Amino acid sequence: MDNAVETLGLTKSYGKAVALDNLDVKVKPGEILVLLGPNGSGKTTLLHLLATVLKPTRGTAMVMGYDIVKQPLKVREVLGISFQEPRGFWRHKPSHILSFHASFYGLSGTKKSEVVEETLRGFDLWSSRSKRFMELSGGQAKRLEVAKLFVHRPGVAVFDEPTAMVDLEGKRMIWDRIKGLREAGSTIIVATNEVREAEYLADRLSIMKLGKEVVTENLRTLKDSISGGDVVEVEFSSPVTNEISQAVLGVPGTVRVTAETESMIKAFVNRSEDWLPQMMSLVQTLQTKVTSLRVSEPSLDDVFLHYTEDAVAEKPNA
Repeated sequence: MDNAVETLGLTKSYGKAVALDNLDVKVKPGEILVLLGPNGSGKTTLLHLLATVLKPTRGTAMVMGYDIVKQPLKVREVLGISFQEPRGFWRHKPSHILSFHASFYGLSGTKKSEVVEETLRGFDLWSSRSKRFMELSGGQAKRLEVAKLFVHRPGVAVFDEPTAMVDLEGKRMIWDRIKGLREAGSTIIVATNEVREAEYLADRLSIMKLGKEVVTENLRTLKDSISGGDVVEVEFSSPVTNEISQAVLGVPGTVRVTAETESMIKAFVNRSEDWLPQMMSLVQTLQTKVTSLRVSEPSLDDVFLHYTEDAVAEKPNA
């Protein structure tokens, strides 16, 4: 298959309210696609449609070659979902919940016991295995919800805000395990509004707003797409003259130049890796030298704000 998951004009409406609007997204086999967007952007709706929890108003999606509208049972065999809110009956225990989940996917006997114990230990739930669900902390319940997918390791694993309510140490553990699941062969989709989580996990990012896909690309391309997003502080051996400022402004890729100190400028440029060699060649023709350089690139926060300022933004040139 060219794509493990592909949405085709996928739309979900509730009366006049459109939660997902004619979405076309492709997820490659074996990649981690992170859906990044503010609350209400349609991330959870998309995951619930893929998992056949909801039915689309229009359009459809293919999951491992199966149509979510025509073949929902087949989709459920190959896709597993970790919900945003942990799901469990109040008096069930983590060991029982994972054991039931394992049985549902065909594990039994010694193999089932081994997988359940390994998963409980891997998610730091072994000491809480006999607590009732209602007695778990928010972080423990969330780790248990995520752990369900590691019992049967589905072909497509879908996580809705997998580290909400989890402490920093637990977040890193879950992120590393999600990456390990991908390395074991699963295709991963993660919905989050946490920029740090997106940056740590994503092979590609799909930024969403108001039920639409604004842009889908890898992080490097997204950062390079922001005009003047790279900032280069250049300090010279002599005071910055108007001639120097104008010469730097003329270097291809320069968006604007500001004076920081008598001998330092700040240049806002496109693709600093291409801009710097050209600027250094230019300096050799001027009566000055560069004594220090400092380069900073856009953060994912900058990228996110850039693409979500308007409901729909232009896609970058790949």
